[in-house]
Amino acid sequence: MRLDVFTELHTITQFEGDSRPILPIILAGRNNLLDNLTFRQAKSLASRVVARGHLEALDQSEMCAYLTHHLDIAGVKQNLFADQAVTAIHQGSGGLLRRATNLARGALIAAAAEKCNIVSADHVRVASTEIL
Repeated sequence: MRLDVFTELHTITQFEGDSRPILPIILAGRNNLLDNLTFRQAKSLASRVVARGHLEALDQSEMCAYLTHHLDIAGVKQNLFADQAVTAIHQGSGGLLRRATNLARGALIAAAAEKCNIVSADHVRVASTEIL
């Protein structure tokens, strides 16, 4: 979002004055969102931020739990990812969830194409060449 538009977001929260907020806004984005809030022009908006949170990248064990959780949601009771595949997904994604999900999905497709029951690090490498 352009900075001049971003800095005007506070105006849509002022319909009934500051005494009764009627339109809560949730801002979610990358690190530059916090940077944008530090600009002088965004001071009005920044003063209305009630809570802030930051998601850190997952570590290796959290990545394993994340993949296991998604397999469980899909109804899969066994682990389909070899330890080396989990490591490759973690390293290839930098611990970021969207990239990890895309790598895991691509690796599952690569493993299925080869009729393999377990996803290997090689499948993750194949998936990484397919993802932009």
